[in-house]
Amino acid sequence: MRVANRLFYLSIPPNIFIDGVKCASTSTSAANGWTRVIVEKPLGRDSESSAALTRSLKQYLDEDQIFRIDHYLGKELVEDLS
Repeated sequence: MRVANRLFYLSIPPNIFIDGVKCASTSTSAANGWTRVIVEKPLGRDSESSAALTRSLKQYLDEDQIFRIDHYLGKELVEDLS
């Protein structure tokens, strides 16, 4: 049995986070292995919109699958992945 782990780094506008996460969760997740999603900030305009975004993300992922990262801090991580 082959394990297929998936890592998605979403450096996209917040208004399409949910569509990206839905696709990553339902269409490309593997039955064997794990799926993780890195969401690059901004995560909303304020605490209310951030909480709404988190609730929406949790429709498709568990909290331990979601990683939030600052835009500036993510730059080095992405450079190291390539």
